[in-house]
Amino acid sequence: MKHYVIIIPGLGDRTTMLRLATCSWNQYDLTPVIHSANWENTSESFQQKLQRLVRQIDSLSKHENFVSLVGTSAGGSMAVNALIQCPNTVQRVINVCGRLRVGTHHGFRSFELRTNKSPAFAESVKLCEKNEKKLTNTDRKKIMTISALFGDELVPKNTIIIRGARNTTNPVAGHVFCIALSVTMFKKSLIEFLKRSYPR
Repeated sequence: MKHYVIIIPGLGDRTTMLRLATCSWNQYDLTPVIHSANWENTSESFQQKLQRLVRQIDSLSKHENFVSLVGTSAGGSMAVNALIQCPNTVQRVINVCGRLRVGTHHGFRSFELRTNKSPAFAESVKLCEKNEKKLTNTDRKKIMTISALFGDELVPKNTIIIRGARNTTNPVAGHVFCIALSVTMFKKSLIEFLKRSYPR
């Protein structure tokens, strides 16, 4: 039996960076699998992107394997959307600096500006916000969110957290910096959360 951790990058799909950053997770009996959402591919709708992720979850969960999700930045809303669709299959979800709702901010951190290059990302956030109420108390306990303690220039903190989840901060400032350190220097808290088991 394996515990697969599907890691979903944000806009830009920096798969190589995340693959290098999480390769050490294998020593903790976790098997990272980098999943590209291909956010800027407009020929594939968000629902098609989500179903592609769901098919990978179903494939990896065969033979009683565990499957968890880690979404970084734009990947966070996709990870939560997948949990909502597959609540009995997904073991854990970690949202690292990902916008999960539209929010009310204007200017540089506004929803409109941050999603203007990817209609699929915009749809993912809206769907996540709409369906957040479907999360049960058990679902919420499966979720961990991570935000930058000293501020994120791209994603407002109140769009990252989920009521009833394990909402945490890392002592850093900046969006990319927080993501990079969360999966490397501060990986211990993520790994401990992922390895807390739930009976099936």
